[in-house]
Amino acid sequence: MNKITIIGSGAMGSAVAKVIYDSGYKNIVIYGIDKTELSQLKEGKNLKYFPQDTKLPHFQTTDNLKYALNNASYIVIAVPSKFVDSVCKDILKNLNSQVIIINVSKGFYPNSNLSLQEGLKQASKDNEKVMGVVSLLGPSHAEEIVKEQLTVVSLVENGMENAKKVQKLFSNDYFRNYLQEDEIGSEVGGAYKNILAIASGMLFGSGYGINTVAALLTRGLAEARRFNKQMGGKEITLMGLTGIGDLIVTALSPLSRNYSFGQEFAKKGKEALNTLLTVEGLTAIKSVLEIAQRKKIDLPIVFALNEILLGNITLKQAISEIWKRGLKAE
Repeated sequence: MNKITIIGSGAMGSAVAKVIYDSGYKNIVIYGIDKTELSQLKEGKNLKYFPQDTKLPHFQTTDNLKYALNNASYIVIAVPSKFVDSVCKDILKNLNSQVIIINVSKGFYPNSNLSLQEGLKQASKDNEKVMGVVSLLGPSHAEEIVKEQLTVVSLVENGMENAKKVQKLFSNDYFRNYLQEDEIGSEVGGAYKNILAIASGMLFGSGYGINTVAALLTRGLAEARRFNKQMGGKEITLMGLTGIGDLIVTALSPLSRNYSFGQEFAKKGKEALNTLLTVEGLTAIKSVLEIAQRKKIDLPIVFALNEILLGNITLKQAISEIWKRGLKAE
């Protein structure tokens, strides 16, 4: 059977490996650098991320990248976005077979304003062994996937040629996918929802209610539409799994690191920035603002959130400034 290599032994890497295994593809190798995680995954668990009673398949694991990639057919990249560039370079050096790269990370490509999918495509375009790059995006917390909660995602690729080839890898009794060819719109939705999740966590953590958060997410989605239009994405994509679907699951759940970070910031202020957890929304804010300033896109919520994180204004001051904006049609 085709060999599937998972790059990353964390929560999402483990969850995606389980999905593929339960879809009938057993020839899986998980590569990672945390020896404890790798050892536990051999025993069908990953206690750093999941409870003791979580049952995973007994996976083959390795910390040898060359071995992990040997004769692979599919490579799943499941690492934080800030590591994707270095991981991609190491993968490209060690390929000895033709592969399809499947990206499950979200955010922007390191040291650029490119989406992760576009960055991976650019980085691998001269490597004849890479057949294409597909992104798996949509509302999918790893903690719920491993519990086999019903989950639906999008497989994103312009033209969908390779996406069609990997559909069956992610199709079983609890996991389903749809094809989506709007790479830009899907990536914008995936990045923007992390930003809004930070703001949502801040509001809830500061005592605001669902009325306020609903207003934030609705007006935040309006900003995302403006941003997406300037980037060249399709507006309808933001109404789908990689847009509003991902926004719901990220901005209203304590399982979201971005949401949880926002709550912590409401309590601790800038001290929360010292967290060891990966908060993709922080990187997304920087990239979105850089693009918005260059393209002159009006994004008051993202701008205000950035000022709060920098310590230049408080949450109440930010809300007051937005409230003073001129009245207009929706």
